[in-house]
Amino acid sequence: MAISTTQSVMDRYFAAMGAEEDFSKFFDEDVTWLMVDSGQEVRGAGPVRDYILELHSRMLSGDQSELVLADGHAFLEGSRVNADDEAGPGLDFCLVYDVRDDRISAMRCYGTLARLMPGEEDG
Repeated sequence: MAISTTQSVMDRYFAAMGAEEDFSKFFDEDVTWLMVDSGQEVRGAGPVRDYILELHSRMLSGDQSELVLADGHAFLEGSRVNADDEAGPGLDFCLVYDVRDDRISAMRCYGTLARLMPGEEDG
């Protein structure tokens, strides 16, 4: 897959997300989301979309780097998620997207961001 195809998929995915549209249409039917540090995995377009929406609802602030693209992959890093003077430096993450056949086939999230989700505080 060409980098331009990966770029196109990711651009359309983030545009749909930003417009509050159903961005699950950019996922393979059997897409997976894995919180690497905690081991929690979610499968399926609808459940992954719902998990991402819940995660985003818990992300009140933070810094995000520009999306980095490769052949069939995209990488997004973030830091200082929910940071404030009292809580410390905040949470960090690196999100890896696998893109295949014009769809996102898998996502892996590395870092302390897993602590935002119920049952993952110790992850």
